[in-house]
Amino acid sequence: MKIEKFTATGNSFIVCDITNTYLSDKEKSEFVIKNSQNRDGVIFVEKKNKGFFMDYFNKDGKRAAFCGNGARTFLFYLKIKGYVQEKIVKFNTYVGEIFGRLTENGVMIKMPKPTYPKKISFDYYEGFYLTVGVPHFVIFVDNIDSINVNRIGKNLRNKLDSNVNFVQILNAKTLKIRTFERGVESETLACGSGTTASAYVFNKNQNEKIEVRARGGILFVHFLNDGIYLEGGVQNV
Repeated sequence: MKIEKFTATGNSFIVCDITNTYLSDKEKSEFVIKNSQNRDGVIFVEKKNKGFFMDYFNKDGKRAAFCGNGARTFLFYLKIKGYVQEKIVKFNTYVGEIFGRLTENGVMIKMPKPTYPKKISFDYYEGFYLTVGVPHFVIFVDNIDSINVNRIGKNLRNKLDSNVNFVQILNAKTLKIRTFERGVESETLACGSGTTASAYVFNKNQNEKIEVRARGGILFVHFLNDGIYLEGGVQNV
C-alpha cells in the first residue's frame, strides 16, 4: 500500500493507493482511526471494473459517500502518478461518476447535482438543508468571524446529522465560508461540497462563477450549462 499526504485548499488528506491490494471495510476503518488524527480524512485509490474508484473515510473511521475536495485530490493523484493520460479524467464514487481536469487554478471537477434546498429553522438559526453528495446545512450570517463555529456547528450537526456551513456575503459574486464537518467533528479549513452547496443556495442571479473564501484558501464554483463545477488548488505535501 502506497501512502502520501495532500492538501486541497486547506483540507488535509492521506491518500492510500490500494490498486494492487485489497482492504476490507473494517481494515480501512481501523487504518483511518489509527493514522488520520492530524488529517481530515483518508482517500483510498482502488481499481474496479477496469476503472478507478474513490473510497473516502472521515477521520472518525466512517465512510462518507463523497468529498468534494477529496475528489479533486483523487483526480490530481491519478494525473501525477501517470495512471491516466486523458485531459478529461473520469472515476467512480459512491455517488456516481465524477469527471474533471487540471486547470491553471489547480483541479476542477463536476460536482454531484444538488438537491433542492429546504428552508428550516433550528435553535434560532434559519438555514437551507440540501445534499451535494453528502448533507449540508447552509446559514447566512452578517459577520462570520464572530461565529463560534465549533459550539454552534456541533449542536446543529447533531440535530441534523449534516455538515454545517456559515456563510457571509461579501458582494454579488463573492462569499466567505466556515464549515463544521461531520465525521471530523470540528471546524475544518475548507469543505468542497459545503462550498458548492452554499454557492448554489446563494446564486439567485445566475452568475457563471462564484468565488468562495475559506480559511484554507479560495475555491471557485462554476455554474455551467451541463452542471456545477468546483475548482481550487491541490498540493502534495
